[in-house]
Amino acid sequence: MAYQASTSLPYDNLGRATAGLRAALRQRMLDAGDPGLPDWSTLAVTGPEITTDDLGRPWFTWTATVVTSP
Repeated sequence: MAYQASTSLPYDNLGRATAGLRAALRQRMLDAGDPGLPDWSTLAVTGPEITTDDLGRPWFTWTATVVTSP
């Protein structure tokens, strides 16, 4: 099964985004009751997509997917 998660940060930092996305993906698997383990070799992180808020500040949105193994 494949899982996807996204996060938006007020700074451009792939390492921190990846750490947060890994945690979010683990939580999604737990919430789904998936007994498999994440196959981190399949982790794909894309981004950032840059948007601005109402005050003109940039936000960096990253997306990740991972596949579980039985």
